[in-house]
Amino acid sequence: MSTDIDARSKKRAMLVFVGCCVMQACGLGTVLNSSSAFFAIVPAAVGVDMGVFAMWITCYGIAALFGTFFAGILIPKFGARIVISLDVVVTALCVVAFTFADASWTWQFMAIGAVMGLTGGMYFLYATPLLMGAWFGKKVLGRYLGIAQLMSGVGGALFPLVFTSLSTVMGWQSAYYLNAILLLCILFFSLTVFCEDPAKIGLHAFGAEEDEMGESKSLPGVPLKFALPTLAFVLLFLGCMLSAFPGSFNSFVQANAVEVLGPEALIFSSTLMIALQVGYIIASLVGGILVDKIGVRWLTVILYAILIVCYVSFSMASTELALMVTAFFFGMNNAIVTISVPMLVRSHFGEKPYDKILSYAMKAYDKILSYCMMGVGLCGSMGAPVIGIIFDMTKTYSGSFLVGAVIAVVAIAIILLSFVPAKKVREAHWEA
Repeated sequence: MSTDIDARSKKRAMLVFVGCCVMQACGLGTVLNSSSAFFAIVPAAVGVDMGVFAMWITCYGIAALFGTFFAGILIPKFGARIVISLDVVVTALCVVAFTFADASWTWQFMAIGAVMGLTGGMYFLYATPLLMGAWFGKKVLGRYLGIAQLMSGVGGALFPLVFTSLSTVMGWQSAYYLNAILLLCILFFSLTVFCEDPAKIGLHAFGAEEDEMGESKSLPGVPLKFALPTLAFVLLFLGCMLSAFPGSFNSFVQANAVEVLGPEALIFSSTLMIALQVGYIIASLVGGILVDKIGVRWLTVILYAILIVCYVSFSMASTELALMVTAFFFGMNNAIVTISVPMLVRSHFGEKPYDKILSYAMKAYDKILSYCMMGVGLCGSMGAPVIGIIFDMTKTYSGSFLVGAVIAVVAIAIILLSFVPAKKVREAHWEA
């Protein structure tokens, strides 16, 4: 009987894994990571300023913070099947709503972005770690969760080209319709295989160790009450918050190429997103290895050095080759948020705060990390309209990229400064 349960648990876990991959690729990979295709086409086609159109990203990011919070309440209460399925349908309807846009739209963009943030925050950001953590034991969780999360990058590499090509043939509205259809593909998994607790259906996590069901062992580090009211935390929070600004430029890489090379480069511009996402995937894979060998401080410095060079390069690049190479290396900036930020928290304060539970349904994030990620979310959501407004004023993205370079210098300086008070905090309050 035990062998039969093990086999069924593994099969179900693999189906959940595939579903999470689809959710990341067809969800986050289309709505956010492929937004560059729409930024390059829709504002000019509809006749709205770039800054106005970009406001949906801001409202999305702010609302997503609340979405992740509500997910921790709603999913345990109503189940992943119901919550995720409803979220997917609402998100798809919001995507279709963009097809009604015209020159008079202002608050409509913000309203759609806010609704998408509430629903998207529940399953783009929250559901995948929750489901994977429930269905995979610690021994195997890392590799499967890493692959699932990377699928958002795969979607971001493929779908901008698809959306851009479809827009040139059938009109920009057709890209939104396809996006909605791709989102609805998630329903196949949310309605059939997703379950937030294997025990509810008589199964268990694949690869789970016997002691994983017991009490969590106390971890070394600085207790939360001593970590938060410190200069180290303030500096780390500010540095992490500013680290999200580069990601805002991902939505404008295509638009910048069209502005530099002309409208005839629209199809080429979509290939830049492939290069960008490949750069992100490589940085994620290599960064995870490098952080163990050279430490998070030097990894972060290297990533920021590459980022600053890319900002300067984007401000001057005028050929397809230059833009392609720059886009590839620029994609590595995403690893700052996905690798550096969590590891910086661990480096500064140890693992003790990780015993604190942000949501009673999910133990993956500690309070300190959650606060830093909230800063990341807020800054990331504010970046897009700032870039759009600078473009509306100057009619070029060069100024925006130079502003980004300055912010990157400030961010890495703050992060490096945070190591000094962090050392003092560890010496004073470290607990084994």
